[in-house]
Amino acid sequence: MAGCTLTGALSVACFIPGAVAVVHAPEGCVHQTFSMLHAMMNDCDVSQIPEIIVSGIGDREVIFGGEDCLTAALDRAAALNPDLIFVVTSCVPETIGDDCGAVCSRHPYADKIIYVPTSGFLGGSAKDGENAVLTALASCVPLSQATPGTVALIGEKNLESEADQNYAEVERLLARLGLRVTVRFCRGCDAATLMHLGTAECFILRDDRCRPAADAIGERFGRPVVPEFPRGLSGCINFLNAVGHSCGIPEEKIAAAVQDELLYQDQMLEKFSGLTKKTICLGAEPFAGTSAVAREAMARLLMQENDSALPIKLPFYLPVGAAGVEKMLYLWRRAVNNG
Repeated sequence: MAGCTLTGALSVACFIPGAVAVVHAPEGCVHQTFSMLHAMMNDCDVSQIPEIIVSGIGDREVIFGGEDCLTAALDRAAALNPDLIFVVTSCVPETIGDDCGAVCSRHPYADKIIYVPTSGFLGGSAKDGENAVLTALASCVPLSQATPGTVALIGEKNLESEADQNYAEVERLLARLGLRVTVRFCRGCDAATLMHLGTAECFILRDDRCRPAADAIGERFGRPVVPEFPRGLSGCINFLNAVGHSCGIPEEKIAAAVQDELLYQDQMLEKFSGLTKKTICLGAEPFAGTSAVAREAMARLLMQENDSALPIKLPFYLPVGAAGVEKMLYLWRRAVNNG
C-alpha cells in the first residue's frame, strides 16, 4: 500500500473494535487517506465505517498552533467512551511544532490514549506508519507469564485479501504441534484481547513488512519471533520446525508433525496427478517469492518448464502453505485442460 505514515497508521488504528482514531491534521489529509482505505474496504467486504475524528487544522492553527483543536478533538472522542483512543498526526503539526504528546498526557482520558507521532510524509512511508502503531500499542500491553501452547500472530492486515484463508492454513499447521493462536495483532481484535499479547510463548510474523514492530515486540516480552508465514510446501516443514523449537516442543513431537505434514502434502498432490510430467511456461512473477513456490510444486509433480510451452499465470499473492499451493494447482489444471 502506498502513501505516507498516516495511511499506514490508520490502516491499523481505525479498524480495532471499540477504539476511536483521532487524526491531528487538516481535513484534506484524512479525506485523501481514507478514500484509499475505503476503496480497499469494498474489495475486502468490510462494511463497518471506522470511527475517525479529525482535529481540522486550518490557517489559524498553522499560524498560532493547533494544540487547542487537538484537545477539542480528544474531547469529542472521549465523549464516545471508547476503549482506546489512537492519536496519529500528519506533516502539519510536526511542521508548526505542536506538542501533541503533552496535550494527550494532560487530557482527562489520558490513560486510554495511545499517541503515535506518525508525522505524515515527514515520518516516512505507510509501512513505517503500520509499524509505529503496532509498536506503540504493544508498549501498552502488560508484561505477563507465557501461557504454554499459545502463540500470537503479528502483522496481518485488516484489509488484506486471502487473510482468513492464510490464517486457517497457519492454524492447521499449529494444530499439528498442539498450539493455538490467542491474539492476531491487530486483525479483528478488540482492546481486551490485544492486552493478552504478552501471554504468547512465541510470536509469528506475517511477513517482513512489519519486522521492526515484531522485533520490538519480541524484545519487550523476551520471546522468539518466527520470521514469516509458511511459503509453499517446504515452507510448511520449515514453519513446523521453527515454531516447534521456539515453543520448546519435544523433538519427537516436531518430527511426528513433519511426517504427518509430508503425508498430507503427498495426498494433496495426488489430486493433481494429471499434471505429472506436463510441460508449462511460468509467466512473469507478480509477487516476490511466487516463482520459487511454483517451481517446488512442479518438481514434486515431475513437471517441466519450457519457454515455448503453455503459459501459466502465477498467483498475485504468495501461496501460504499447502493450501496456497493447492489453490494454485487448481488454476493450473484448469488452464492445462482447457488449453
